[in-house]
Amino acid sequence: MKVLVVGGGIVGCATAYYAARNGADVTLLEREHVSFGASGRNPGFVWLHCRNPGLALEISLASRALYPELADELPDEFGFRPNGGLIYFTTPEQGAVFEAFVDERRRDGLDVDLIDGAEVRRLVQPIRDDVLGASFCALDAQIDTPRFVRALAAGARAHGAVVREGVSVTGLLRDGDRVVGVETSEGAMYADAVTIAAGVWARSLLAMIDVELPVGAERLQVLATEPLPPLIEPVVYGPLATKQYSLSRDLPGYDAAQFTAPYEDEAEVELLLLVSQRTTGEVLLGCPMDYPAELDQHPTFAGLAAIVHGFEADFPGLRHAPIARMWAGLLPYTSDTLPIIDSPVPGLVVAAGHVYGNSAGPMTGKLVAQLMAGQEPELEIGECRLDRRLDLQAAGTAARW
Repeated sequence: MKVLVVGGGIVGCATAYYAARNGADVTLLEREHVSFGASGRNPGFVWLHCRNPGLALEISLASRALYPELADELPDEFGFRPNGGLIYFTTPEQGAVFEAFVDERRRDGLDVDLIDGAEVRRLVQPIRDDVLGASFCALDAQIDTPRFVRALAAGARAHGAVVREGVSVTGLLRDGDRVVGVETSEGAMYADAVTIAAGVWARSLLAMIDVELPVGAERLQVLATEPLPPLIEPVVYGPLATKQYSLSRDLPGYDAAQFTAPYEDEAEVELLLLVSQRTTGEVLLGCPMDYPAELDQHPTFAGLAAIVHGFEADFPGLRHAPIARMWAGLLPYTSDTLPIIDSPVPGLVVAAGHVYGNSAGPMTGKLVAQLMAGQEPELEIGECRLDRRLDLQAAGTAARW
C-alpha cells in the first residue's frame, strides 16, 4: 500500500512511523523541515495533571503507554523527563481553589497531592519566596518536542519511509470523488491513501477540495536561557495558567481577578505562565498567547514584555540568567479540544486540531495508520468526526479549554 503523509509534526511523523512499521510504502512531505510545526511552542509538557476529559484523556493515556515503548525503539533519545509536574499558588484565595482542584483530580482517580511552599521551593529553586503551595502529580512528564519529532522521522526512515523536506503541497489530486495524490512543488505524487497532518496549515489544504476545517491558530511564545545547573525538577505551571482551563474556572471559589495580572492587558496578550528545565540544562519560560489573523510564527515585543513581567515577579532567581533565544509557534485547536480524525472523502484522512499534541500525537499517528490500512482503529474515535458541531472563533478572540 502506497501512503502519502503531509506534515512533519508529531502527528505526521507518528503516522509515517506506524504506517511504515506496519509495512506500508510511506512518503512524508514537509514544506519546511521536520519538526518545523512542532517548534517547541510550549516547553513540551505532556500530561500535566491529565486535564483532558473523556476521549481526549483516553487518547492521552494511550500515548502515555506508547512513550516508553518509543523511547526503546526510536534511534534517537528525545529528552523524556518523567519528573512530575506542579501548579503553584501564591495567595490564600488561590490556595482554596487549588484544594478543590486536588479533590476533583483525586475523584478522577489521579494521584495528585497538595504540597507546601517549602517543598515547592525545594523542587523549583528560582521561584519566589512567598509561594504558598502547589498541586503536584508524579505522573506528569515532559519531552523535547522537536527532538522527539526528529526521532519519529528517523524511526520512520529506519522502517523504509521516505522523508522529503522542503517540498510544498500545492493541491490535492482527485479521480472522481477519491483523493489519489497531491500536486507538489516537485510535481505530482500518487498514493492509495493520503493523510493531511499539517497542523494549522491543514485548513488551507482542505479548502482546495472545498472541505471546511474548523481549526483555529493560537500563537505561543517561548524564551530560553543558556544551559544552567539543575534548578527545576518538575514541569511547572503558575496560577495565571489556570484561567485557560475549565477544570479550574468551574471550581468553587474561582475568581478571575485572582488568576490574572495587569501586565497581561498592558501587553495585549495572555500569559500561560510556565517554566521547565530540559535535560540539556536550558530553562524555558513562557507562554504569552495571542490569536493573529495570519499564520505568523514571529515572537513579538508584547510577548517578551509579558514574559519579563511574569518571571521578574515569580522567578527572581532567574533574574541574571543568560538568555539564548526566543521563538514562537502556532497551536492548532478545536472549540471542544478534541482533534479531528476523520476521512471526509475517499482516499483522504485528516488528523488536525490537536490542542494537546504532545499528549495525543503519538496515539493519533497509530490510529491514522490503522485507518489508512482499512483497519478498525483500536480506540472508538467517533467523537473526533469532522462533521460534529465545532465553532471556529474569529481571529483575535481568545480560546478557552
